[in-house]
Amino acid sequence: MSSTIFVQIAAYRDPDLPATLHNLIQRATQPERLRFGICLQLATDDPPHWGTSAFPDHPHLKCIRFDAADSRGACWARRQAQGVYGGEDFLLQIDSHMRAVEHWDDLLLTTWRECSDERAVLSVYPNGFQQPCRLQTSTLPVMAAAGFDAYGILKLRGISRFQLPEEQPDRPIPGAFIAGGFLFGPGSIVSDVPYDPELYFYGEEIAMSARLWTSGFNIYAPNRLLLFHLYKSQGTAAEHSATHWGDHSDWFERNRLSLVRVHTLLNSLHHAPQKLRATTEDVDNLINYGLGDQRTLNDYQQWAGVNFTRSEVSEQAKNAEFNPTCH
Repeated sequence: MSSTIFVQIAAYRDPDLPATLHNLIQRATQPERLRFGICLQLATDDPPHWGTSAFPDHPHLKCIRFDAADSRGACWARRQAQGVYGGEDFLLQIDSHMRAVEHWDDLLLTTWRECSDERAVLSVYPNGFQQPCRLQTSTLPVMAAAGFDAYGILKLRGISRFQLPEEQPDRPIPGAFIAGGFLFGPGSIVSDVPYDPELYFYGEEIAMSARLWTSGFNIYAPNRLLLFHLYKSQGTAAEHSATHWGDHSDWFERNRLSLVRVHTLLNSLHHAPQKLRATTEDVDNLINYGLGDQRTLNDYQQWAGVNFTRSEVSEQAKNAEFNPTCH
């Protein structure tokens, strides 16, 4: 029997969601193995063709609908979508504005198996695409550290490391960081490392990276192009401009509490910038969303080449050079 894939999507007032779903289904080798869990957040005046009326006909598509006014942010929405996970073999977390290569499901499973690691997680900032489906296929990206921001949170970046097709690697590339918009691994991630609904948006990726790695999962960048992301830029059509923080005046306090939570997780709360006004009372219980017990936070910092309390990043982390034989 073919492996099943739970495709988890959080969509906030996104007109591209229906096109994303159509593309994934049309380009899958075995669309029947896909199981969709969607957290759909729309405003009352959003057009119907942004929602379920424009969804493809698929027997395994579950959609949880929320009014956008009631949304609590991206990570909260990811957790809602995760709530309909039904024991599928694999988890694929993506954004709601994506495109895929032909036979992407077979290729994704092949790439995961090429890791020769049952605890492998594939993740990267995907290359971009232009509407409706013009894919950027000239380079292959990997994940690197960009440095600590003004709030003391480690930001990540994608590096176009390999020219394609001549430099395509033979195997997935070991890494230390995940991207929230493309995360693939065993379905057990849902129970072992559930998404923290109290995070807002900023900081989710380094928090999840550390939680996955300390839980015994190993992170890799795919060695082939699989999925593509619609990146917003100046001049983007107005219908693509809705954001949670643009719609919610209380977003900054949600974000502040979230960043304090990330600092607590990474044991850097006492070094957090004063502008966060961080106190231990800010943080709800992290027991279900804390670090794993397979490896330590110090182990992760050594592997990733970062230090959270000193806000230090090694040159290896900045260049995405993670060599298992050197750790």
